[in-house]
Amino acid sequence: MYIDIFKLGQIILILLGIILLVLLIVILFKFIKTISSVNSIIRKNEINIDDLLSTLPKTIKNLCDITDNVKDVTAVVVKTTTSSNLKPTAPFQRYIVDIVDILTTIIKNISSNEKKTK
Repeated sequence: MYIDIFKLGQIILILLGIILLVLLIVILFKFIKTISSVNSIIRKNEINIDDLLSTLPKTIKNLCDITDNVKDVTAVVVKTTTSSNLKPTAPFQRYIVDIVDILTTIIKNISSNEKKTK
């Protein structure tokens, strides 16, 4: 009795086909289980999802407004800093401004202390 190579190849291919079919069935069952768990999660959070979807347009509008505001402020800051860098100032002028700021702070503190004591 000799085994034909063609018959041996057929048997091996049939066994591989059966194994592949079993693997596909297992994968299909796991996929169905995953889909059902996703559906249950969505059902549990349906109210939260609806709330999120209803507030999302307002949030996006606010985000756009904030972005536009930041662009405007940035443009003003850049304009101000470039214009202040172009002005020649003497060093003593900067000291005078600092002294005026310190004196203003001192006067505010003194006046607030007088109001507290009264």
